[in-house]
Amino acid sequence: MIATRAIHFAATATMTGTLVFRMVVAKPVLRSEEGIANRLQTQTLRVLWLALAAATISGAIWLLLQAGSMSGLPSNEAMSTDVLSTVINETQFGQVTTIRLGLAIGLAACLACYRVAIAEWLALAAALGFAASLAWTGHAGSTLGAMGYLHLAADTLHLIAAAAWIGGLVALSLFLAIAHRNNAMSLARNVVARFSTLGIVSVAILMLSGIINAAILVGSLHGLVATEYGRVLTLKVAMFAVMLVFAAINRFRLTPQLASFGNEQSSNALRQLIHNSAIETAFGLGILVIVAMLGTMHPAVHYDLAMTGDYQSYIGPCRAQTLSSAHGHH
Repeated sequence: MIATRAIHFAATATMTGTLVFRMVVAKPVLRSEEGIANRLQTQTLRVLWLALAAATISGAIWLLLQAGSMSGLPSNEAMSTDVLSTVINETQFGQVTTIRLGLAIGLAACLACYRVAIAEWLALAAALGFAASLAWTGHAGSTLGAMGYLHLAADTLHLIAAAAWIGGLVALSLFLAIAHRNNAMSLARNVVARFSTLGIVSVAILMLSGIINAAILVGSLHGLVATEYGRVLTLKVAMFAVMLVFAAINRFRLTPQLASFGNEQSSNALRQLIHNSAIETAFGLGILVIVAMLGTMHPAVHYDLAMTGDYQSYIGPCRAQTLSSAHGHH
């Protein structure tokens, strides 16, 4: 389950971030550079099709695993038509999966018509919806009341910001490699500067939404330290901090060097940017693995509420069609 979720999250982030990079970061800079723009479009289109295929296949496997987890039946029996029909039609996870399948089909249609200008924007909208809808498959999807709406809003923003940054790093690495081969230092500098701005916005959203999510799911410093969920979340925050360090080096040290008069210095800075972007991407994918783990674990706040006997006031009455984690706990 964790491996399937991790692959699905990584594919979703790559797909969404690549489209954000193409439309928001690179396209305004490359309007007059048709050759580089076409090469970037060709390479990113290949990445988008691979990511969409991986997201679709892993999503189907996730549904099958979910059916087995929710039914409590052996895997061969859980894959029966009756069980799958019940999961798809009568659970929140199944209904959200159906909506996400529709978004994936719409995205595929847009990618097939990528030469049509409006298709690119529709593809971006579909990808953002595909990423945001993951909020309804996790813990945020089962938090009730006003807190539930706040949790869903925070988680939705968290997912979109993470996809834009982590997934965008994949497309940024492809662009930097193209720029290096074509000795396009000024273009690289402009694109990296725009991506850094996107990164700053994403980081601000991630920090704010992350604090809200942690307040709801962890609840206290004791829960952060004393529970497995809290310790895994701490590891995620530490890896996020490492990504910030590399992002700061790229922004404040290497990007200005791309405008230096010494061609060798600019070339070295560009090579270092490619290297650092690859490291950032690796840490980002590692964070997605941790997110996949956290979604299968009981939130730390359950520990504190169980100790105080106040669990019911937090989670509310169990809803028959609500799924909060990969194991189907309400």
